[in-house]
Amino acid sequence: MKNKKFKELLKEVGKLHDMKNQDYGTDTDCLANLKGCQRIGLHPATGVVIRLQDKWARIENFFLKGKLANESVKDSLLDNAVYSLLAIQIIEDYEKQKKRKKKAKSLL
Repeated sequence: MKNKKFKELLKEVGKLHDMKNQDYGTDTDCLANLKGCQRIGLHPATGVVIRLQDKWARIENFFLKGKLANESVKDSLLDNAVYSLLAIQIIEDYEKQKKRKKKAKSLL
C-alpha cells in the first residue's frame, strides 16, 4: 500500500525548502548560507547538525511543555527534514569533491 500522506509531506518539504531558500541561498549557490560556517573553520555539515540540534531542542520543549511560543511542532519537524536532506547533499557533494581532487592528484 502506498502512503499518500507521506508523499504529500515530501512535497510540502520541497515547497518549504524552495520558499526559505529564496532568503538564504544565492543566485549561484543554493547552499551558500550553510557553507558560510567554513569562514570560521567548520565543515558545512557541522553547521547543519547545529541547526538540527536547535530544531530538536524546540521539538523536545514541545513534548516537555506541550506548546511552543513561536513555531508549531510540525514546522520544526518539517525544518528538521529539510536540514537532514541538505546535510546529505552537502556530505555527498564534499565526498565527490574529494574524489575529484584525489583523481586530479593522481594524474600529476
